[in-house]
Amino acid sequence: MAETKELERAATTIGTVPGPYQPEYLVCQRMGHMISSQGIWFSDPFDSAFPVLMFQIILIIFTTRIILFFLKPLRMNLLLGYILAGIIMGPAVLGRNKAYFAKVFPPGSIVVLMTLADVGFMIHLFTLGSQISTDMITKTGKSAAFIGSMCFLLPYALGFLTFSMLNSFGNLDATLKQSMPFIIVVNSISTFPVITSLLADLRILNSEVGRMATHASLVSDMWSWSMSLMINTINLAFKSSKMDSVWSVVFTVAFVVVIAFIVRPLLRWSNKFAKEGEEEEVQFYGLMIILLCCGLLSEILGQHSGFGAFLMGLAIPDRPPLGETLVQKLETISSVLLVPAFMATSGLRVHLGDKGGTWSVFTELIILMGYVGKFCGTLLSAIFCGMPFWDAIPLSLIMCCKGIIEIAIYVVWYDRKIVPAQVYTQLLLTMLIATTLARPIIAYLYDPSRRYLVQGRKTLQEWKEGVKMQFLVCLHDEDHVPTIMNLLEASHPTPHSPIAVFVLHLQELQGRSTSVLVPHHHLHKAASKATSYDHIVNVFQYYEEHNCGSVVVQHFTAISPYTSMHNDICTLASDKRTNLVIVPFHKMWAIDGSMGSTKHAIRKMNKNVMNKAPCSVGILIDRGPLTSSQHMLMNESAPYQIVLLFLGGADDREALAYCMRMVEHPKVDLTIARVKNDKYLNEEESGLDQELIDDFRAIVGKRKVKYVEETAMDGVGTTQVICSFEDAIDMLIVGKHHDPSSPLISGLTEWNEYPELGVIGGMLATSDFQFSVLVVQREPVGSEPFNLSSEMSRSQSLSRSSP
Repeated sequence: MAETKELERAATTIGTVPGPYQPEYLVCQRMGHMISSQGIWFSDPFDSAFPVLMFQIILIIFTTRIILFFLKPLRMNLLLGYILAGIIMGPAVLGRNKAYFAKVFPPGSIVVLMTLADVGFMIHLFTLGSQISTDMITKTGKSAAFIGSMCFLLPYALGFLTFSMLNSFGNLDATLKQSMPFIIVVNSISTFPVITSLLADLRILNSEVGRMATHASLVSDMWSWSMSLMINTINLAFKSSKMDSVWSVVFTVAFVVVIAFIVRPLLRWSNKFAKEGEEEEVQFYGLMIILLCCGLLSEILGQHSGFGAFLMGLAIPDRPPLGETLVQKLETISSVLLVPAFMATSGLRVHLGDKGGTWSVFTELIILMGYVGKFCGTLLSAIFCGMPFWDAIPLSLIMCCKGIIEIAIYVVWYDRKIVPAQVYTQLLLTMLIATTLARPIIAYLYDPSRRYLVQGRKTLQEWKEGVKMQFLVCLHDEDHVPTIMNLLEASHPTPHSPIAVFVLHLQELQGRSTSVLVPHHHLHKAASKATSYDHIVNVFQYYEEHNCGSVVVQHFTAISPYTSMHNDICTLASDKRTNLVIVPFHKMWAIDGSMGSTKHAIRKMNKNVMNKAPCSVGILIDRGPLTSSQHMLMNESAPYQIVLLFLGGADDREALAYCMRMVEHPKVDLTIARVKNDKYLNEEESGLDQELIDDFRAIVGKRKVKYVEETAMDGVGTTQVICSFEDAIDMLIVGKHHDPSSPLISGLTEWNEYPELGVIGGMLATSDFQFSVLVVQREPVGSEPFNLSSEMSRSQSLSRSSP
């Protein structure tokens, strides 16, 4: 009995044995060490493997957050933070304390942690593969193909040239010669998942440089896969036999063919019949079994399990419910719990104390030449293809960044003793330093919104009679269509004064890595079922036909993350030279008056649009469902009641310029309500306001337009003026910005919940009014200051051009 208890108390017996690639730990553990000590009071939790694993994950996440807090100016992302946390916790730094390392990272627990990390990496590669659209290969342009090829070939050639020169100067270490081809190849690659993840983090995925980097990285990735397959085959031929290498290639190609031509069509077929609920769950379980089988087959074929998982991800259809379900169910648990373990274990393998002598300097030189070759190859080819120099530099830096795919390659080669420990450390640290330094430089050098400011802005006051006015209408769904249609119809399109409407359907990027901004028919030409946006297209098509010769409508679709969706909106507004961008408010009201839905990501997108748009912006607060007059203006005889609230300022003048189009419409009753305070007078602004008001009254004459002036002492008086119109209007138009020192808004600024709408707009958004509101902004925050002379010239030109 005593001997049994003594065996139960035995901890771990450690030694080293020859492994398939390098000496490995021999870990012998008693059952008591592998199971939890639950129910034993005051027992040491580190005597059990599971509590140690939980503590390790907690320590990894906690250490990473501390590192990211102190390195926030460098914009380091989570994955790089996990690596640095692993280096700090491992033998390189804190692990020098033998007692700490033996307690926190005993050999037996490291085996468990690395197994969990490999599972996490396999699932992560699967989710990355599921976000890649294979159609991109056929859509890659000549410029992207040339840049991607040079991005791979030049560092590859430069690396081998440097290696040959160093080898001619002196005898290099035999181990270094054996691993050098692998080092040169891995330094030449720029993987598609890593580049697109970096672009998403920097919020430039849907910018011009971002799209070029996306396609170029795909081409570079194809080169790297081909070269890696060839090198692995040659290496296997030298180590084993030529027939083994041939059979390895045959079975690998057969494996790819089965996934491409059997598994992929099967998944597409099953996805057509997948529905919400039980069928979807059953399909998901079956898919996970196929995923594990693909990982197992990859290991049997001599590849990493992630290879099969990645191919399986490529075979997943991008359409819901399967594609989105996978991302939602796997990505969160993978990125939060499993990937940190994988990245941290890569840092645990770093040993800074290893000395390599002179050949260590040679290795570092070859590694650096790979980065230099990649930067120069991308830069020169981009300039050759006509890209501006200050766009080619950030593109070159983007292509030099590396991530989880390269790290996984380092780890596999280290475990298989293809590269020695010192070379692994150099590869990992160089990658960590280069990518960390590149991120803030890219963010500083490249801002997509700069091109909008350089090209100049268009305003509504620049519009002249007889010239086409151009609108960009942004839609997330079909709920806002009736109110927007009424607003466009109220703009009174005629053959003499037509309007052009660019309808942009905004979709959040989910389940894919590639952003899209294309004409609607290009994206949906292969769709067999009608979507909600197809109904929107039909409505606008009818509107165009109803106003033949007066209205031109074009449809576009943008699929991108909400964090960078404003780039698509501003790009289209700049390219089409629009006068006004209309975006819906982020809150929706139900028909019973309750709050229907709130999307804070849309609110942030609206703020970015208002800050960077190349033209005037209107935020539409749509309360159409609350009113009984939710009709289409062009089909109804009842007049559409619009009130312009004019307090003064550039934005109110912009709103008044828009209302000048509405005065001729026979079914629009327009009221101009000017609110004044006789004790407060801003001479510059008041002069411009009065001049534009006089011009407007002279233009409209005796037409069906009401003009009223009200006096208010403070914000309460202004609110009372608005309330006097509450029961008689369908829409109120108001400018965003008003003079902060004006008594007309005093008392309202303290309670403004939505600063992006201004004081009056924010008050109208939070109140219980039943009418819709259009908040107009002329000049974005951060643009050039208001120019009085240019404002007066615009006012004079508007007066001269009006009949």
